[in-house]
Amino acid sequence: MDTPTDENINALPPMNFITFVNDLVTTAQLYMEGVHNPETDEVVVSLPLVKRIIDSLELLEEKTKGNLIAPEANFLANSLYELRIGYVRLVSAQQAATEAAASDDEQTADSEEEE
Repeated sequence: MDTPTDENINALPPMNFITFVNDLVTTAQLYMEGVHNPETDEVVVSLPLVKRIIDSLELLEEKTKGNLIAPEANFLANSLYELRIGYVRLVSAQQAATEAAASDDEQTADSEEEE
């Protein structure tokens, strides 16, 4: 893993509201796509962490209502929309996979009983 240096830190964009929100959104997107765990060599998708970030952004939106300039408010609203849609799609896909697996298990059990 790279260690931060002054050169790396100076290359980062200046911290402002949009950069802050973008950092949170990027983290959520990474956990929706899956983050490689080098210790277990598995890809980790963490829906609870994604939900926590969405909840944090919703709180931020609520607490800053009326205090943001238009580009900031729009960026936050659009980011929340995209994260919510992605989250719902992942949850739906997981539920469908769970239901399909349960259906396969039932079919296997039924076919074994018939024999």
